[in-house]
Amino acid sequence: YFTNYMFEVKPDMLEQAVDRFSRFFSEPLLTRDCTDREINAVDSEFQAGLTSPWWRYVGIMNMSANPDHPFHVACGNNKVLKDEPKERGVDLYDEMKALYDATYSANGMTLCIVGKEDTPTLEAMVRQAFSGVPNKDITMPIGDCVSDKPPFLPKDWNRLLLQNPVKDVKELSFCWVIPYQAPNWKTKPSQYISHLLGYEGTGSVISVLKQKGLISGCTSGDGAWLEGAFSLMNVNFDLTDKGLSNLTEIGTHLFTFIGLLQKLPVEKWIAEEIMKLRKIQFKFGEDMGPFDLCPQVAAAMHNYPPSESLAGDTLVYDYDADVISSVLARLTLESVRVSHQAKCLADKCTEKDTSYDSPMAFLPLEAEWLEKWSAALLPGDGSAEAAVNAAAAMGLHLPKPNPFIPEDLSLRELPAEPPLLPVLLESSIPPVARIFHRQDDTFKQPKAYVTFQIYSPFAMQNVETCTAAEIWCRCVEEALSEFAYDAEVAGVKYSLALRSGAISLVVAGFNDKLSVLLSAVTEKMRSMAEVPSNVFDIVADAYGDEIRNTAFHSPPYSQCGMRFTELSTQGSSFPSYLRCQAFQSLKREDLSGMPDKLFEACHVEAVMLGNLNRDDAHTLAATLVKGLNLKNSLESLPVRAEARLPSGSTLWDLPSTDDQDPNHAVFLRIQIPESLEADMMLGLLSKVLGPKFFDILRTQQQLGYIVQLNNGAASKFCYVVAVIQSEFSPNYVRSRINSFLDDHFAFIANTLTEEEFQVCRTGFLSELKVKPKNLGEELGRYSKVFADRSFDFGRRQQSIDFIDSTVTLDSFRTYVREHVQTAPRLCTQVNKTMAKEDKPLPDGATVPEDPAELRKWNTHTETVKEFKSSAEWRAINSTP
Repeated sequence: YFTNYMFEVKPDMLEQAVDRFSRFFSEPLLTRDCTDREINAVDSEFQAGLTSPWWRYVGIMNMSANPDHPFHVACGNNKVLKDEPKERGVDLYDEMKALYDATYSANGMTLCIVGKEDTPTLEAMVRQAFSGVPNKDITMPIGDCVSDKPPFLPKDWNRLLLQNPVKDVKELSFCWVIPYQAPNWKTKPSQYISHLLGYEGTGSVISVLKQKGLISGCTSGDGAWLEGAFSLMNVNFDLTDKGLSNLTEIGTHLFTFIGLLQKLPVEKWIAEEIMKLRKIQFKFGEDMGPFDLCPQVAAAMHNYPPSESLAGDTLVYDYDADVISSVLARLTLESVRVSHQAKCLADKCTEKDTSYDSPMAFLPLEAEWLEKWSAALLPGDGSAEAAVNAAAAMGLHLPKPNPFIPEDLSLRELPAEPPLLPVLLESSIPPVARIFHRQDDTFKQPKAYVTFQIYSPFAMQNVETCTAAEIWCRCVEEALSEFAYDAEVAGVKYSLALRSGAISLVVAGFNDKLSVLLSAVTEKMRSMAEVPSNVFDIVADAYGDEIRNTAFHSPPYSQCGMRFTELSTQGSSFPSYLRCQAFQSLKREDLSGMPDKLFEACHVEAVMLGNLNRDDAHTLAATLVKGLNLKNSLESLPVRAEARLPSGSTLWDLPSTDDQDPNHAVFLRIQIPESLEADMMLGLLSKVLGPKFFDILRTQQQLGYIVQLNNGAASKFCYVVAVIQSEFSPNYVRSRINSFLDDHFAFIANTLTEEEFQVCRTGFLSELKVKPKNLGEELGRYSKVFADRSFDFGRRQQSIDFIDSTVTLDSFRTYVREHVQTAPRLCTQVNKTMAKEDKPLPDGATVPEDPAELRKWNTHTETVKEFKSSAEWRAINSTP
């Protein structure tokens, strides 16, 4: 296993930071006090994931591993790291130091640094700083070196695992332990297999099972974070309600296709197509920021030669049919673990896992499965012809060549003076009212990002029409899934969804094929006046699970956010619990005629970036208008607005919607009317106070794993946001937040030095000056001003100018005193409903009495209704 340590710092501070960073490994403090605090942090993280299906699965994987293999461990928490070692007389602090002494060695470390200095300077810096890290010449425990014992014993692995999840999850998974795959980095045989098992086009397992209404989705992969000791091959099906009672059929289709792959020779053209796509993907890959790039490269150097640390994860260098066949041959019934989780399994899950105490059970694989799946793997006389015929009888076959592989990778000729920001083009294609366009002259890739925002009164008329429109958009995506899958694999993709009160259609990727994809999507949107029943059933099944999980099983801190959005906005969205209610009564017939309802009259705006000239932009807009048959414009846009909070301080006390979550959450917002000054001053405030908030309330006071203070900006208001998710009493946590703010507003007024202020100001300025690394990042910087229709694409430069030339320590202090400290505050507090005692307060700690002037709300829907009827609303631009 690997631990990745990383940091990001102002460019001018790199040498000092590297010197400090290197000492973590050459002379770490490793104090006993810090160790105890870190155990508490690990336990808080454990509690935060208590209801997560993934972490529960990980716990069961650990539990069922070979006791003689190092993977046989439990997920870290107080029980494992504090209580049990104490019972055994083990001093965990001594064990940690022993681990450091035994395993932290220079020959087991890789390092990546990105800086503005030239390579010789960076190399000298690294040699000076890291020369003190001892080389203990250890043998790194990777792959077969981890253990001479298998990670799982056959009797423990080759079984059926049942799980009863907290969330609405319905899954059927097939998993095989395969040889450690890192040594096969040049040929990547498992990628050939997962490409075919996860293929969604015509003739695939996924396509056929969707047509039968048995699954709503599927993923296939090969190992993920379990790499290091062994690799896994997974096929995970998301089941529909119908699929729950047809597990045998699902497995029969999968094993029939696996049998086909095992009997047919490896298709060289498929492997070469994968190699070609990977070359294009790498050659035209989007640049990453240093904070994302560094850990990726450092990790890659453990698996590849340094020269291939950038390309090794992506490229398939060689073709080796024998290696592919050898991995395929391991996908047998004798070596598979089948996992099935769903709420309907509650009665059968009579055991508990040892990490999360979640209901589960291990059973033998069912005899009927073994009989039918064995016949599927080896049909008829066992010949290749019999395998082909058996697959064909089920509608299964290998994919055809991908038609979306880009052919024209040339760049458009640039204008004499390319604009720095998107500019408004003259549009003569009503109802496309605005096209903002910038031809890329920075990244110089044959790619483009195109976003259409389609405002339609019907979509946000009420929660019923919103839910219907949302599901209809998903039905369009599902109906196009076979067609669009090849496009996505080839680097051309789209999304269709309700966002910010409008229908958002985004197409992105290699511009050579964008118009083809846009035509297909818009034509499908226009023609889907009646949704096919099989498409609706798949979408509705998945949507129902998703919306129930969002409404009733979101983490407490997310619940706080959802309640605030419900309270303070209108016209942009509806809360998940209301959409869940609307969904319960929605029928397929309610989607009839949806294209006419949505597009009879609408208002369209677009932003287009990349390898597109003005003519290309107009052509894409015309393609949208033609495909959707748009004719009529709107005289005014649907109303969207945000509410001003009541003056003073308000506490909104709410129960959690998930009675299995052991955490409370406290979410404090300080609201200030939106302006450039407000946005920048609050951004600077978060730089001054954010690290102190984390250090004091998380590191020192150990209030929880999720602890942060930052700033945010909506369309009409800016916010200071403080959030803590905790097992301590929420009233105690709130008092700690209030105490911190009181102390540190006083700190800003009286103690904050010019030196510290300038460090925060220049750091904030450095962040603002960072250039986007790719088209996607550039588009992201414009997304807010595009969605709120201010179209102020120069806002970032204005922000830089403001911080660079306007802000002083005195002006910052004045702003905090006169605007932040006097601003309305709303503390949304979600209280756990799980029957579990709160963590005991620290010695000597008490919960102070609330001040008499604190306004208190303690209902949900009644509070929302009353507030919305009396609040001061500030409208978002609705001028066509």
